[in-house]
Amino acid sequence: MSTASDSVAPVGVVDADEFMIEFVGVDGEVRCEPLARCGGVRFEDVAPARAFPMFKGQRNFPGRWWSSTVGRHVGYESWLERDHVMLLDFDPAVVGIASQPFGCPGRRRVGCAGICRTTSSASRTAVGW
Repeated sequence: MSTASDSVAPVGVVDADEFMIEFVGVDGEVRCEPLARCGGVRFEDVAPARAFPMFKGQRNFPGRWWSSTVGRHVGYESWLERDHVMLLDFDPAVVGIASQPFGCPGRRRVGCAGICRTTSSASRTAVGW
């Protein structure tokens, strides 16, 4: 016997084919694609989806960490994010790190998220920092 709750989809769950992300490709073109089609995108090679604002009197501590893993700076918006980037940079299994690599169309702000790619699973892992 099925109940009414068996047929109700969880609130806020979106299929990967329907969830759109926006990012700047390596060629500099802005792309808007379903998340399901972005498995082959090397997000560690794309520019951040937005700038990291820095100004006097700011209540958080943004900056850039020089990552030997990716050979360039990786941005962060707080010391907690910086610590995550540092830990990922020192982990020998991590082969790629990106900060703010994509946004969600229709949303005002890009969430604080990063991507790291590891050698062990050969897949991307989204890290919320």
